[in-house]
Amino acid sequence: MKYLLDTNICIYWLKGLNGIDTKISSIDIDDIFVSAITVAELLYGAYNSQNIEKI
Repeated sequence: MKYLLDTNICIYWLKGLNGIDTKISSIDIDDIFVSAITVAELLYGAYNSQNIEKI
């Protein structure tokens, strides 16, 4: 099975919320995908955040 992660799931994963990291780590990395739109949304949010130095 292939998984396409949306922006919210990526944010939960990055922040370690809702046990997403455990769920994702149980999936083969070759079966996990992120769309170009999600990447753009994450970059937009990161560059407009209060913690830009962490990028």
